[in-house]
Amino acid sequence: MKIILWDIDGTLVRSNGGRVAVNAFLRALCLSCQLEHELPYPYDSAGKTDPQIALEILAAASIAESRASQALEAFAEHYLMELKRQQQALITDLRVLPGVSEILEVLTQRGIVQSLLTGNLEPVARFKLACAGIEQYLDFDLGAYGSDNADRSRLVPIVRQRLQRRLGPDASQADIVVVGDTPRDIACARAGGARAVAVATGNFTKHELEAHRPDVLLDDLTDTHAVVEALLQYSSSLESRQAPIV
Repeated sequence: MKIILWDIDGTLVRSNGGRVAVNAFLRALCLSCQLEHELPYPYDSAGKTDPQIALEILAAASIAESRASQALEAFAEHYLMELKRQQQALITDLRVLPGVSEILEVLTQRGIVQSLLTGNLEPVARFKLACAGIEQYLDFDLGAYGSDNADRSRLVPIVRQRLQRRLGPDASQADIVVVGDTPRDIACARAGGARAVAVATGNFTKHELEAHRPDVLLDDLTDTHAVVEALLQYSSSLESRQAPIV
């Protein structure tokens, strides 16, 4: 049984430059901590979970750790509220990356279970992909999110637990594939015993991703046939070998 777990930002969708989600994120942090001054968004955020990013921003703003931790629950509520308030702007700002819709459709037609492994909070992930118009392809309940654990490396085991509850003993036979655009996606897959498929559609070049030795490395998702073959037919063994580059 194949389970494809998609990252969201940089893999399925990207911003057109409007920074709607980033601005909502920062506004939510200010509201949750009752701050009146603006907060900077960190440069090195790619592949991190929303809670991890939030805590790092607050730490850089000299917010005490205990206060920052208490603010996280309120942050989640404010973040979704801010995104909903800016829904039309978010729809305009989100761009489904080339080939994504076609890949999701083909995999669905083949009966492949697709879900998410993302640093986004679960309600935010659902809302973003609804705004992007691709939510119908994904089994959200099976996925793992930043709201499940701030440490991305612990998310694949959460998916396995959810598979176990759904499938029982058959869950042990699941071949889990993590698709993402950052070195942290690759490390997350490795930590959870899943296969890592890296796609150079985010902020990292193909050369930068190759250094982290994913099982499969793709330029993008535009070649539907090649991507489907890479996702479904590459050996599930973790034996040492050079990653196929498509």
